[in-house]
Amino acid sequence: MEITKKDVELSGKLAKMKVTDQEADIYKEQLEALFKWVAELKTVNTDGVELAEASLCAHMRKDEPVQDPALARTLIGAFNDQKDDCAKVKKVL
Repeated sequence: MEITKKDVELSGKLAKMKVTDQEADIYKEQLEALFKWVAELKTVNTDGVELAEASLCAHMRKDEPVQDPALARTLIGAFNDQKDDCAKVKKVL
């Protein structure tokens, strides 16, 4: 897959990054190398290879609420503005 400088600039724009011409050249080479490596991996025959062990949720923590009123007050108190026992933050778009 050929990556153009325009592709790199568009990717930077989508990521809200400013990409200089020099950086675009570097990223172009790196992305081409990455896609070349992925294409090479696709050619590897994995027929008959079984997955040894996989735990899809091993890296995830249990999502359990923590009830610590003192910690909550400390964290909320660290913000300049509070509303209804919550930290008030600026709107994010």
